[in-house]
Amino acid sequence: MVRDHLSSSLLTLDEMDTLRDSARLLKRARITGAPVLDGSSLSGIMSRNDLLRAIDQVPSDTTPEAFETQIGEIQEQNVWQVMADSPITIPPEVSLMAAARKMQEKKLNRLMVKGQYSSMLGIISSTDVVFTMLGTDATAAASVDPSQYEYKAELDAEETEECALGSCVRGHMATDLVCMKADMTLKEVACLLRAARVTGAPVIDENGALLGVVSRNDLLIALTNRISEAVEEAGGDAFATATAEVEAERLETVMSREPITISPGASMLEATKILAREKLNRLMVTNPQTGALCGILSSTDVVFAMLGCDYSLDEEEEEDAGIDERRLGNLYRKGIY
Repeated sequence: MVRDHLSSSLLTLDEMDTLRDSARLLKRARITGAPVLDGSSLSGIMSRNDLLRAIDQVPSDTTPEAFETQIGEIQEQNVWQVMADSPITIPPEVSLMAAARKMQEKKLNRLMVKGQYSSMLGIISSTDVVFTMLGTDATAAASVDPSQYEYKAELDAEETEECALGSCVRGHMATDLVCMKADMTLKEVACLLRAARVTGAPVIDENGALLGVVSRNDLLIALTNRISEAVEEAGGDAFATATAEVEAERLETVMSREPITISPGASMLEATKILAREKLNRLMVTNPQTGALCGILSSTDVVFAMLGCDYSLDEEEEEDAGIDERRLGNLYRKGIY
């Protein structure tokens, strides 16, 4: 059931927080979305995709001078101006499969869990659903060594030109990657994703050539497509068999082939627009001449960099690293509905 896997002690944002402050709070808490409060009442939810859409409002043909001004104005916008109000909710008594279907139907990464008397109990994420349904608990993840799947991407010397607008993708992409093999089972994929603490990864062949990309959403789609409502209602052996079949399915049958790519020398604004237009959480960064994989740029990387919190958590001043305790706490308390 959803109630057994929701997150109830959460960071909250305030409607009047600036987008820059919100991005900083999300980064410190290492999450990509949080409930938004108006005083003590729940008024909506803010995610990295809401922040991405705000940045996407900057025109592609803007001048460097105008770019800096427009980004500064976006950083100072308030949460209430861009957040998603009326968040999609789900009761705590329903199954994880029901949550998976709603997430897939609405194209969401998280749902608010709402109690019988309108009290908000917490959040259930697609990561919670996928890892649980595919039997990827902490013990299973601990049995996987992510270092065996590491791929060190290299940037060619010629990919060093300066960007005309803002900073370049190469300065923000990840180059120490965990990569999948096409013949892995979906359970193996889920275990590796959890062990490596990522939500998606490139799929490469034995020579390192990029074949595709897999994400938790691909696994979510596999679950919702292969396990029908009738099978879930039947329960017992039928449900166990269907789940086992999904776990044993090969990655090559569900991965996204021909992923959208971007050059290391492209601007972060260009990356923002591609991610927003295609509704993606990550871009494969490839050499435009050879097609070789150079790195990965996530929507989180883009949002944090563009909103002025492009720093390492390890580099923060100790007194600035904490989160105000008023922003933390169990959603299931008096005054929040």
